[in-house]
Parts: sequence; structure tokens; C-alpha cells
Amino acid sequence: MKSIKLVFAIILLSVSAFTTVYAQTGMVKKKAAAVSTEKTETFLVLGNCGMCKNIIEKAAIRAGAIKADWNTDTDQLTVIFDSAKTSADTIQKEVALSGYDNVGYKAPDDVYENLHGCCHYDRSGAPSTAKSCTEEQAPEN
Repeated sequence: MKSIKLVFAIILLSVSAFTTVYAQTGMVKKKAAAVSTEKTETFLVLGNCGMCKNIIEKAAIRAGAIKADWNTDTDQLTVIFDSAKTSADTIQKEVALSGYDNVGYKAPDDVYENLHGCCHYDRSGAPSTAKSCTEEQAPEN
């Protein structure tokens, strides 16, 4: 019986010593804390109808949004995006290049004029802080 206890004690000490050496040599893999870069932002985008909604949301997705939802009643676009891959500024530029004035950028006049007639929203509601956006300007990340 003493020999079984002695063997068991030796095995237990060996496992304990091995675990300690293994951990001290850095061979233990530590899980890195997951850093979320997902952001949700809501901002003004002028428009009128369901056709506008479709174009605005597609433009936001093209610019890297994971999800986009434009509210036709409030003119608010809510986007979810990975801030490591895109930005609200990039999304706003792409939406403007699609013809829709927003809090960040004013759509080029020729693009606005080419929207369907029902999509010609009142442009006087565009924020005065909106920057000019031309098709030659590539959105930045």
C-alpha cells in the first residue's frame, strides 16, 4: 500500500513540475482579449421615398457598412460598421456620391439631378457644415 501511495505521489509531483516548467517557458498559449471594433452611428441623410432608402442603404453597404437602415420618416441613417475597415466619413462620402446630401457631404449636383423624379428631395435642409463631394474624390478609410 505504501508503494502505491509513493508512486501516486511521484506521478503527482511530476505532473505538477512539468506544468510549472511548461508555463514558465511560455509554451502555454494565452487567449488574447477580443477587441471589438464594431461601431454603430446614426446621422442625417436627406431623401424622400422607398427608392431613396434602397439607394442610400446600398451605398452605405458598398462603403463597408455591415448593416444600414435609413428611416424614411426621420431621414436618419443608422449604420453598423467595423471601424478597422471603414469609417462614418467614408460611408457619408459614398452616400453623397449616390446623390444624397447628408450631415458630412453634399451630393454632386449632376448626380442629384439624375435621381428619379420622386427622389428629388428638398436640398435646403442640408446641414451648412456638409462638405462638397465630387465624383473624383475617392472615399477615405
